Amino acid sequence: MGFLFNLVFSILTKIMSFITSRLASLWDGYWQKRLDSNLPIPPKILTANRPTQNKILKHLSQKEFLAQLAPQAVKDLPLLSFDPGVFDNELLSMKLYSTLDPNNPSLAKEPEGNIREGTYLGTQVALTQAYSRIEQTFSALLDVLGIEPTLPRFISLEDNRKLYTYSAYPKNPDGSWAQYPPHLEIIPPDQARTPFGIFNAIGLIETQVILQKITPDEDGFIGKTKEWLLEKARAAAFGGNPEKGITIQDIVDYNKYHRKIGTDINNGGNIGLLDDWYSDRRFADQSFTGTNPTTITQASTKWVQDFIQAAKAGGYHKWVITLEKADKKSLFVQDGSYLRKAVGVSPDATLSNKQPGGDQNWAVGAVTLFQLHEDGKLHPIAICIDYKGSLDKSITIFNQRLSPNDSTAGEKEDWPWRYAKTCAQVTDWMRHELTVHLCLSHLVEESIIVGTNRTIPMNHPVYRLLSPHWYKTLSLNAAARASLVPQVVADIVGLSPDQAYSFLREGYDTYDFVASYVPNDLQRRGFPDTQEGLKHPRYKNYPYAKNVLALWTTLRTYVDSMIRVSYPTDASVAADKYIQDWVKEVQTAGHMPSFPLIKSIESLVDAITMCIHTASPLHTAVNYLQNFYQAFVIAKPPALCHAPPTMREDLLKYREYDLVQALPINRQRQWLLAAQLPWLLSFKVDDDRSLLNYAASQWHIYRTKKGEAEEKIKDASERLYKELQGLQMRFWENSNGMDKGSVPYMVLDPGLTAVSILI
Repeated sequence: MGFLFNLVFSILTKIMSFITSRLASLWDGYWQKRLDSNLPIPPKILTANRPTQNKILKHLSQKEFLAQLAPQAVKDLPLLSFDPGVFDNELLSMKLYSTLDPNNPSLAKEPEGNIREGTYLGTQVALTQAYSRIEQTFSALLDVLGIEPTLPRFISLEDNRKLYTYSAYPKNPDGSWAQYPPHLEIIPPDQARTPFGIFNAIGLIETQVILQKITPDEDGFIGKTKEWLLEKARAAAFGGNPEKGITIQDIVDYNKYHRKIGTDINNGGNIGLLDDWYSDRRFADQSFTGTNPTTITQASTKWVQDFIQAAKAGGYHKWVITLEKADKKSLFVQDGSYLRKAVGVSPDATLSNKQPGGDQNWAVGAVTLFQLHEDGKLHPIAICIDYKGSLDKSITIFNQRLSPNDSTAGEKEDWPWRYAKTCAQVTDWMRHELTVHLCLSHLVEESIIVGTNRTIPMNHPVYRLLSPHWYKTLSLNAAARASLVPQVVADIVGLSPDQAYSFLREGYDTYDFVASYVPNDLQRRGFPDTQEGLKHPRYKNYPYAKNVLALWTTLRTYVDSMIRVSYPTDASVAADKYIQDWVKEVQTAGHMPSFPLIKSIESLVDAITMCIHTASPLHTAVNYLQNFYQAFVIAKPPALCHAPPTMREDLLKYREYDLVQALPINRQRQWLLAAQLPWLLSFKVDDDRSLLNYAASQWHIYRTKKGEAEEKIKDASERLYKELQGLQMRFWENSNGMDKGSVPYMVLDPGLTAVSILI
């Protein structure tokens, strides 16, 4: 009973600690939203808590990291809360679920199962009772805090087929184009979560208040902020520079003291707090360690030749020589050239949008050429600011700095190049948010969830293995389709809503499930697909590749062990009707023809590993750094606020004023929407919703069970925990192994990697 008392007490303590921290955050937020009359001098409370450049760039020492590392043995990890998917699986296996009367959903049949001796739950009866009491006493509070109290129900495959219906695709029944890829038509009642359970409750409330209370309908800043900015403008005019107006440095100063409270893994810091946030280095680093490290690809021979021709046409003779001598395998691109084709317009069409009550925005399809040097430094060479069918019909400029070791003295005032980098960031914002993040993570996973529920029973080993990685995904996606995309994203990008939906569909239609397996993806993009290959110094600054490959290998080993409990031979996989129905359903009704045929253990293991990878490591990598890289909006804006130039000669004349005109500096509504979205989506993963906790939870469930299959699952869970715990140290080493001054990259630490698409 002492153990139970301590466990219940720890849970209650955690709840109260969470409430206290949120109240403190709200109090800090109150001060943070107060604008001092002497801007940018901040209140003392903000000065004390402000993440400085040194704090942001500081890598924990080995001693500091070891002090916070999870224990090596799974039995030594304090388990304050079961992973909800693992917990639900155990209750289902014990038949501790109610069954609704199909003729009267208000009536429920009592569970037919009972607590069995010898199970973890059986020896800890009081734990279930305590859990029930906490659920009853704190039900409203737990909903607000996002702690899920709902117990599972077993639903027959026949009933699941009725509940889980694919939306029409690619066209609706009336012949119009579907807005989104195939998804759940109606969220099943037992899968629905309130918005408070989807988004961190305090964050959602705070965001709503901000949008309702201080987001103006018209352009411009208001209140003391407006007075401060106007004073800056008057000072510029008095000094003889009336055309200068608000400067980018004014926004940098403002960002230092007036940001959202720290709720992400970077504790509220953002790239704008770095002195060189605008530099080539920070721009290039984001292709390796930013929100979108998944699309940089080795340049094709055609791209290399096209850029050489562009250098010749533009008079960049030094770059012509450099590119012709360069090892072609060292050249990489971020390729947004497909944008116009994806949204269904002609190659020379202007991409622009103005929502009712909003402002005119412009979108561009930029293409950036990089060189990856032998010492690991990635350097931007050239940028086509908006690809219109070919480089000779588009505006392309080249970096004045031939090497990452060249002087950085002129970077800050190289306005044409800074404008070009802004165009590249606009393209990457759209590509990341609409395709890589929303489509290829959230919506691809949802299509598989629907197909699985329509073809595989809940007590099937494949279903049980996958379901913990679906926690919250369906209702979260529904919320995104209902509100975030049409009410936020559509208002801040330069695409029309129809074009944005076409962009989403193109991402889904061209997705290749098997080619996206981590080793295949790395190889396809021109990187080594082995840890040995990634040890080369040229990849020292690409820890995403090293970490995600290590996680893939670890998860695949675990999945292989779990699958072999139920499938001893390839023939047993091929003979499983449910698995074969699953494949057909996802390929056809789910409109994912690249989903593989599954006739062997290896193919089944790969497919399941990919499903888990999409929901866990992939989504974690592309989601939880958004606040750091996107909340300082001018570093990565979602759209241009002024039409891009049509002639290279005009771009070369650009000055700071022209860049300011292109940024949402004087559009507070657009700025706040663009800043609030990444903040809302970047809340740090709770310890009990991590991959590490998932492994520990499953081990605790099975540790006292005696059956042969149960012993194998226990052993597989323990190995998974041990390997994940070991990866924590390896990922710290990968982060510390980057060049001095790099932003630490620990987002894929298994203690921070979410078990599912939680937000």
